[in-house]
Amino acid sequence: MMKYVRPRLITFDVTGTLLMTRLEEHYTEIGYKHGLSIEPRELARSFESNFRRLAVEHPIFGKHTGLGWENWWRTIVHNVFKDQNEHIPRTTLDKVANALIECYGTRKGWHTYPGAIELLECLQKRGMILGVISNFDERLEPILIDLKIRPFFSFVLTSYNFGKEKPDTSIFVEALRLSNKHRRMEIAPQQAIHVGDTIDKDYLGAKNAQWNALLINHGQKCMDKTKVRKEDVFQNLQDLQRHFEVLLNETKEA
Repeated sequence: MMKYVRPRLITFDVTGTLLMTRLEEHYTEIGYKHGLSIEPRELARSFESNFRRLAVEHPIFGKHTGLGWENWWRTIVHNVFKDQNEHIPRTTLDKVANALIECYGTRKGWHTYPGAIELLECLQKRGMILGVISNFDERLEPILIDLKIRPFFSFVLTSYNFGKEKPDTSIFVEALRLSNKHRRMEIAPQQAIHVGDTIDKDYLGAKNAQWNALLINHGQKCMDKTKVRKEDVFQNLQDLQRHFEVLLNETKEA
């Protein structure tokens, strides 16, 4: 389908797609400043398990359960450090959590993947409408501003502000509505492409909304070939940019 329909809207997931973080580095550094030591490999394992559990108990960063995103992340930080030392005083954990929450609300906690800026510039010059669809909390807008990439996007749609998260098809429907509102044009689902790094949330979520979808792998994961087409997976953003250049040349406006 993508060979014949010229895209008009391209949306991006953020974490693991356009932006990366050095989790172990930030947790270790901030913990050290407050007199705490943490084993990096244990940290990563603990973070992942706590994240998964809390995402089930308090979906969308606790938006609908009364926890709220700040306390959601504070709980993660407390649990991660307590997994290694259950006797850390709560006052110390609060200081560490506050520092990490602040860090991850600015460019200090994030870096663009190689090729991200060049890709966005390329698509913008080609006249594509660009947007963000991310399972993220309220900090995403200021993060993108701080990283100086917010101007590329017509809209930034987060699960926390919308109240639903990927792979719920309603968040993709909302993205189309925002695109049509901002550009005063009617974009069909088949004219939209979502780029992300997870099969279920990004790829299948977009496909179920009748969108086209692509996955970025950054050379890290083994993709389930029963769920995703091989030609829809890219190892880096430079390869993805070349794909879009070919696609847009092949599907020039009639």
